[in-house]
Amino acid sequence: MQPSKKLPKLKLSPDKALAKLCERRFYRFVLEMWETIEAVEFQPNWHIEEICDELQRVYEVWALNESQDDVLLNVPPGSSKSTIVTQLFPAWLWVKNASIRVISSSYNAELSTSHAVKTRDCLKSDKFNRLWPRHITFKRDSDGKTDYKNTKKGQRFSTSTGGTVTGMHGDFILNDDPINPKKAASDVELKNAVDFNDKTLSTRKTDKKRTVTVMVMQRLDERDPAGDWLRKQRLGEKSLNHICLPGILSDSVKPTILRDKYIDGLLDVNRLDRQALAKMKADLGSYGFAGQVQQEPAPADGGIWKKWFIAIPDHLMPSPSQMDKYGSDWDTAYTKNEANAASAYITSGMFENKMFIDGLGWMYEEIPQLLKSMRALPDPHYVEAKASGKSIKQLLTTEKIACIEVDVAGDKIVRAKSAAPKAEAGMVCVRASLLDKLYNDHEQGILKFPNGFKKDLADALAQAIWRHFGTPERVIDFGW
Repeated sequence: MQPSKKLPKLKLSPDKALAKLCERRFYRFVLEMWETIEAVEFQPNWHIEEICDELQRVYEVWALNESQDDVLLNVPPGSSKSTIVTQLFPAWLWVKNASIRVISSSYNAELSTSHAVKTRDCLKSDKFNRLWPRHITFKRDSDGKTDYKNTKKGQRFSTSTGGTVTGMHGDFILNDDPINPKKAASDVELKNAVDFNDKTLSTRKTDKKRTVTVMVMQRLDERDPAGDWLRKQRLGEKSLNHICLPGILSDSVKPTILRDKYIDGLLDVNRLDRQALAKMKADLGSYGFAGQVQQEPAPADGGIWKKWFIAIPDHLMPSPSQMDKYGSDWDTAYTKNEANAASAYITSGMFENKMFIDGLGWMYEEIPQLLKSMRALPDPHYVEAKASGKSIKQLLTTEKIACIEVDVAGDKIVRAKSAAPKAEAGMVCVRASLLDKLYNDHEQGILKFPNGFKKDLADALAQAIWRHFGTPERVIDFGW
């Protein structure tokens, strides 16, 4: 019997070998295909590899036909997030499975179109077609900038916040910068971005369990789309895979294991070194830097309100009978809907020329339950002499509850800026057991004002300070 002959080893060509490596790992695809859409040289950093591996995991779970959580990526500007997530990832998905349908969105049509064109540039590049010859053929009648298809039923459709997605469904939904940072101060813009993400894009999933939404953005406000997701996660209403990478090492890093990858306390010593970060802080201001670089809606030590308040141990607080002008200041609302404003109060008085905060809180109640709650709190009750204030004044008077109207001026932000200097001067003391709630509550904490989820407690606080120390002669943005 003759010995069997060994089959000759098949050698892959360099292009085929490289293609296999790119198919095997998305990060390698990014390294190789970067040059097809970017003129600047690729600068490697560990965070890019982490993001690439997370996106690859998302695809692999999808390929197994298993359900998975949506993904939230919070990373600073200038960290190549859009190039990776919204431009090269859709191209790699078509390498893996050309029938995949992708929907992408950004805060305006021009930006969204630019991302889609970059993906198409990659797919039509000489290098791509050398590595994957005849793999992708675009349909001649569906080869536009914002909506193009291939002959294997794959599609990449682009829209923008508030845009039309009717009739479209995606296997992967990419929401990249859903709100313009320059417009994040607008309540209307914030609500539109959240509604579009939750009520429009979420309905465009091919498979409700299998399709994943990847949202990538910087934090701008507690009420931004990322804040909306994170709030729902805290309430147990949504499962979420959250990757948060601030420019400077902080407690915000998620997953926490990634803290060990920071070098000299920096996310990226090449793109975002200390000189670059200092320039960004000067350009963006404290709030902009906190949100866009540090992924916190307000500076860690506070913005308009900082940690100026003097904590008084509970047993050393003056009693109500020792305090002058003792009572409760209110920012009233009449609703059970916790998505709306709350009725918030600050109970305080004056003792030895300083203000002492003896109680604080908020509630979502309609009349008459609100009246019942107010009756249980120290009076007199001080309410703003405006529309809702006047109606509560009449109701309280009818119910024989002591109520006094307070004249205020300016909006909530202006009032806070005008009241804050008294706290900064060390003139406001707080019962120690209330201080953390005043500062850090997820909804009403004043350190995140005005970018926190709610502004009601901060408004009641400003009114109380005005009442005790007198209304400023002029309500101005920089103080008294």
